[in-house]
Amino acid sequence: MAAGRPDRLFRSLTVRRDKNLRTNTDNKLAYVLMSPVLLYLLAVMVVPFGWALYLSFTNKVVGVEATFIGLGNYIDLVKDSLFWKAVWNTVVFTLVAVIGKTVFGMIMALVLNEKIVFRNVFRVLLFLPWTIPTIVSVFTWQWIYSDVGGVLNFLLLKAHLISQPVGWLASPDLAMFSVILVNVWRGIPFMGIAILAGLQTLSKEMYEAAMLDGAGAFKRFIYMTLPSVKEVTVLAAVMTTIWTLNDFEIIWLLTRGGPSNGTQVLSTLSYTIGFLNMSLGKAIAIAILTMPPLIMLINFVTKRSLSSNE
Repeated sequence: MAAGRPDRLFRSLTVRRDKNLRTNTDNKLAYVLMSPVLLYLLAVMVVPFGWALYLSFTNKVVGVEATFIGLGNYIDLVKDSLFWKAVWNTVVFTLVAVIGKTVFGMIMALVLNEKIVFRNVFRVLLFLPWTIPTIVSVFTWQWIYSDVGGVLNFLLLKAHLISQPVGWLASPDLAMFSVILVNVWRGIPFMGIAILAGLQTLSKEMYEAAMLDGAGAFKRFIYMTLPSVKEVTVLAAVMTTIWTLNDFEIIWLLTRGGPSNGTQVLSTLSYTIGFLNMSLGKAIAIAILTMPPLIMLINFVTKRSLSSNE
């Protein structure tokens, strides 16, 4: 018995050593395989971000050497009424657009989930706004909104809803409504696709049983459909919130932040200060200030996605 103990101990140590060697080998292989991605992220994201963060603490102007000024840019922005107007416009633009895309995306998904004539054709047509290049769709909407020969004014005049052409992009309130409408129009297909994918997984037998029990369409939607697609709807809404916060093309091409800064959001304000006023340091500071809410939203999406896969 005593002679067998050293042998068992030796075998145990040998097995543990071999296991540690395999683990170390696997770790080294993992680092080797990950190194190209890590180098890419370092070169494309980490280094540029670090340089941009440094410039936000300087008075960098195009063509002039940067001078470190600490929190000067951030203090100036906090004191600037235009910055806070852009913050408010960003919140309004994002909140209203996301709610609109979620509501109409839900309606679109519910309709396309039913057995209707030419359902596949309608699916293709309703998904088109998401596939058309942004610049093409925006120029089309410029023509629609035009107060001279615009389609929207023409239809409203023919229906006797207005007595004279409306300048949809000429007043701050109407301009904000107009750019939100374009953003919602482009974003509905994504929400519709996401919610429709969730609806496709629902059991038809469950709905048939509910109908036999006398549950109406409204009750089936509230107590069966909505809870079943809640998770995918929340994730899709948060993702579209991230995209809407970063939206630049629609607003810039339609109004350039006007009129009277009525549609000036943080993305357009940063572009105006950085590329038109040539003040790169302050423009980057605006971009840095938009990062905390984006990071929180991305963290939320990541955690929800990983938890749903467990």
